[in-house]
Amino acid sequence: MKFRRLFLTAVVFAAEIGVFSRPARAAAELELYGTFEAMGVIIELDAGDDPDGDATTQVEYRTGGGAYQPGFPLSRVSSTRHVGSLFWLTPGTTYDVRVTFTDSDGGSLNGTIVTGGGATRAEITIPTPSRSYYVTPTGAGATCSLGIPCALSTAINQAQPGEEVVLRGGSGVYYQGELTLPRSGTAVAPIVFRSYPGETAVFDGGDPATFTWTAQGGGVYRATVNGADAHLVTANGQRLYPYQSLADLQSLRWDLPGFYSNGASVYVHLTDNADPNSTPMVVSRYNYAFYVGRNYIYFSGLTFRHYGRGDYAKAIYFNNASNNLVRNCTFTLNDLGIGLKYASGGNVIEKSTFSDTNFEWPWDAVKDGSRLETGGVGFYSPVTGRGNIIRNNTFHDYFDGFGSCPEATDGQTNETDVYGNLVYNAGDDGLSSDGMCSNVRIWGNTFHDVLAGISLAPVYTGPVYAIRNLIYRIGAGNNDYSGLAFKFNSGYDPSGPMFLFHNTVDAALPGSSGLDIKEPGEWALITARNNIWSGTNYALYNANPTQPLDLDYDDLHTTQAGELAWWDGLLDKHLNTLAELRAATGQELNGFNLAPGFAAPAAGDYTLANASPLIDKGAPLPGINAGYKGAAPDLGAFERQDSPARPHQLRIQ
Repeated sequence: MKFRRLFLTAVVFAAEIGVFSRPARAAAELELYGTFEAMGVIIELDAGDDPDGDATTQVEYRTGGGAYQPGFPLSRVSSTRHVGSLFWLTPGTTYDVRVTFTDSDGGSLNGTIVTGGGATRAEITIPTPSRSYYVTPTGAGATCSLGIPCALSTAINQAQPGEEVVLRGGSGVYYQGELTLPRSGTAVAPIVFRSYPGETAVFDGGDPATFTWTAQGGGVYRATVNGADAHLVTANGQRLYPYQSLADLQSLRWDLPGFYSNGASVYVHLTDNADPNSTPMVVSRYNYAFYVGRNYIYFSGLTFRHYGRGDYAKAIYFNNASNNLVRNCTFTLNDLGIGLKYASGGNVIEKSTFSDTNFEWPWDAVKDGSRLETGGVGFYSPVTGRGNIIRNNTFHDYFDGFGSCPEATDGQTNETDVYGNLVYNAGDDGLSSDGMCSNVRIWGNTFHDVLAGISLAPVYTGPVYAIRNLIYRIGAGNNDYSGLAFKFNSGYDPSGPMFLFHNTVDAALPGSSGLDIKEPGEWALITARNNIWSGTNYALYNANPTQPLDLDYDDLHTTQAGELAWWDGLLDKHLNTLAELRAATGQELNGFNLAPGFAAPAAGDYTLANASPLIDKGAPLPGINAGYKGAAPDLGAFERQDSPARPHQLRIQ
């Protein structure tokens, strides 16, 4: 926990605790953890404060000494811990927070009020550097000036906090990798790596050598390369499938052109038995471009490609690295774009593009030992750092778009925010938010042409919030499965609380339901409000009826005539009307069965048309949808007062 204390102190995220003190009252400790636009609220109780676990919370917050406004209630995630979040906050602002406990049995916790103050994180600005080191792929000497550039390694060794390394992008490719950094920057003086204005510096993990490929028979060719254990080989700019044996490569077991690597020997088998000597080939020779075990390192405007040698390859590796920035970068054809591990917190990944070429690979082939269920961003296990931000990026043509949680952590909460991202062409999950997830907030993202939009299978501890996401054309990719807007089913330990608010789902492709709850899987509770579940199979499909649900004020719509919902465990599983659903399950007592009335779904515009029957049909949710226009909130991801869908939400790829 040493990292957490230092980080909270340095960034002024620690709460000033104030507890109303009476001898009979419970002792409660409050922590506030601010990100840019949200804040975690974590309360620890003594073991005997609420033994029957029925206490509830009222959360209020304010800024500038104004009136308190309601926040969303906290979730009990253990016998002594209540966790929740504040949303839609202003960066760089101090907030007062007040939490009031109510215990119906009149225990010591009843009436306890906990107060504190905390700040959100200020937006990142890159300061004017105190010195610039100019580098080129062929640079030499130690001058490092614009007229006499030096080598990248020279600049790395010299650059101090507040200085920058400027990479010329018009004078060749940086065929370099496995670089480490000798020092950190500081909060006011980061070390910056950026492309020269008007140019794009390219880091390439592939070997620039030209290899001789020797025919082995049956369309297979062999070459001896300069590094062992290549896991990324491309032909004509397309990733080849990594077969696990020479026999599988010879037979093209998955009907995919591929390769087999055995030490420094690489075998390839291309489409139509093509000769690789007449095909542009790339064989990766580096496991990573940058290993970052430092803080306040900023990467801006760089391109990374072809990092994929050996196990767990990635372009940038943040390991015990905090408060780093990746902005306006491009990651293409890497085994993983960015990996995070251990005490890596407060890192910001924004306005960048991540892509690969394995979207159409067979689902079973990827699962069969390819080690490519990776995507653009991944969290290794464990990650104890908190407050990582993934925002306003584009991910496309992967198996999984990206991830947001490690499998394990020693920390209390993650405080990870994922928002404003566009994900399309994903053969499995658009976002894999699986693992140890507590106070993970997913909002304002767009997912389309994916098998599953957001995977929560499982999310240990919780809570996880999915708010105002747009998900459409689910069920895409090379597989035999129906699409899922949200994936809950897993054979692992139970998930914590999950909240689905104001999401718009249009399955669009045949055979998929708006909200599809499969089995197996266990969870504390799924709460859904003000969503649009529009399916081509059922609006709502529940194959796991023993698990707790709280569904209300959602619109259930399907293009399948005569159907509405399917609910396992009933004598008649087909619930053809909203009245039948309510009577059989007690769900959606204030729900709707209406055609949504989207503005222009064929163009990706899922705002509500002026005549939509879903306007003013939602339930007010404290801390979630204040400031709505009209008599009540609108259903779905977009309130009428919103401008038309963000430009990235209107793009069809």
